[in-house]
Amino acid sequence: MAELVAVFLFIGVVAYAVLGGADFGAGFWDLIAGGAKRGREPRHLIDVSLAPVWEANHTWLIYCLVVLWTGFPSAFAAITTTLYIPLLLALLGIVLRGAGFAFRKATVRTEEQRLYGAAFAVSSVLTPYCFGAIAGGLASGRVPTAGNGDAVSSWVNPSSILGGILAVLACSYVAATYLTVEALHRDDDKLYRYYRDRAIAAGAVTGAVSIAGIFVLRADSPRLFDRLSGPALPLVVLAAVGGLVGLALLWAKRTVGTRVAAAGAVALVIVGWGVAQTPYLLGTHLSITEAAAPNASLAVVVGVAIVAGLLIVPSLVLLFRLSGRGVVGVGDRPFRGSVARGERGIGKDMTEGQGTAGRSGEGNGGGSAAPAKGHRGARSAGAKTDRAPAVPPAPTAVQGPPRHRWVPYALCAGAVTATAVAGARATRPDARWYRELNTPDWQPPPWAFGAVWTPLYASVAVAGGRALNAARGPQRKALAGEFAANLALNAGWSNLFFRLRSPLAGLASTLLLDASNVRLLTRVARTDRKAAAILLPYAAWCAYATCLNASIVARNHEPRHRGPARS
Repeated sequence: MAELVAVFLFIGVVAYAVLGGADFGAGFWDLIAGGAKRGREPRHLIDVSLAPVWEANHTWLIYCLVVLWTGFPSAFAAITTTLYIPLLLALLGIVLRGAGFAFRKATVRTEEQRLYGAAFAVSSVLTPYCFGAIAGGLASGRVPTAGNGDAVSSWVNPSSILGGILAVLACSYVAATYLTVEALHRDDDKLYRYYRDRAIAAGAVTGAVSIAGIFVLRADSPRLFDRLSGPALPLVVLAAVGGLVGLALLWAKRTVGTRVAAAGAVALVIVGWGVAQTPYLLGTHLSITEAAAPNASLAVVVGVAIVAGLLIVPSLVLLFRLSGRGVVGVGDRPFRGSVARGERGIGKDMTEGQGTAGRSGEGNGGGSAAPAKGHRGARSAGAKTDRAPAVPPAPTAVQGPPRHRWVPYALCAGAVTATAVAGARATRPDARWYRELNTPDWQPPPWAFGAVWTPLYASVAVAGGRALNAARGPQRKALAGEFAANLALNAGWSNLFFRLRSPLAGLASTLLLDASNVRLLTRVARTDRKAAAILLPYAAWCAYATCLNASIVARNHEPRHRGPARS
């Protein structure tokens, strides 16, 4: 029963991180949007996207507090008497954030709007940082069972600082992804590019900080590090894959599945933290069963949680659906990409009369609406014309079938075959030094690598042939160079790991390979989206190999067998 209540509690934590975290991340982008003129449109998109749902998302925070207080009272007492400073700061941030968001929309004077906007933005960064710091204090075991621990060092320590920074970055990544999709729904290319670039940057920085955090956890929270590199590592790998898929979908202008991929990546990270912390509730000492309330209380908690889920979840789903359709929301200021189709003709590049003509077909003598400023005005108007507008082909689209479509496939097949042969010649899993390494339990048997890499190499050849056939001119040369660099890094890993007998050098090489995979996916997606989809299993397996290599490095601290192999 105690484990079931803990699962219900963690479901609330994940829901609040995915939904409320997006609200906090939106405040981060509001903070760095720039001055009133430059940040007007990005902030307006935040307002119209956030206003209908921002209060509803805090339902999950109340749910988590009630379940923790009722189901695990001793842990609740220990947490609140030790981590009361970050808890109070987070509570203050939530209050100031809500007040700033509400009053900024109600005031008219610019000075007051700036004051309330600053309160909203700064609080949106402070609150997730405090929650991340609390998670770091719990995971590192700095909250004693009896409570009343050190009020400062419990949340000002390397693990807490890492947790706070990752919380802010994860929230900003999720928010930028959501806002990018919202801009696509509103047919606003400018805001799409604005938030897409920020989502990619936030995802890349989050990944870099996560990799650097490995060394922080290894020194400051060894148990958490061992569990993350052991039972929870598959979840971490899936989270990395989900993040890469989300970024690829963003670049490809896909709305279906993009938000799910981003939210899934963040959710998997949190679930991985929970698995790593199991069976303890306070990180290293107080277990879930020891902290649990009597079974009668736990049974009531389970019943109330089920009833609450049946009431809350459908209500939130309905709210999000209505908000996405534009049925609920703010309508106090015009927006150049309104959800309603009839309102797309009203923007800063079109007059009100032209927008009305675009909706009813009565303007300009019953004809189509005329743009106010050339092509841009015509694009922003959603009006129907007598003659269907010609859709220009994408810059990377194929202009007729090439004469020799088999040549790129043959070249890619040859390059992939050479890479596979070079890697196989360097790989020696039967070497004595390799057999003496301390490898994780979840490492596949040696025969599995050949069985997996054979279809993956074939998929790389097929994707490369498709992408090169679709590209033209300088773009084809750049794409060919990207493939060549990726295959060179692929073959280089085997030589660095096995020939030099250096797992650390192999880890550095596979990290570069992962970065190359991200670049390759984004570049291929511009040319041929099916080819990019074919490459996803390859990128996912490389990410898994990175985690495996990192685990081997962590388990073999002493440098051994340095120098090139003689046999």
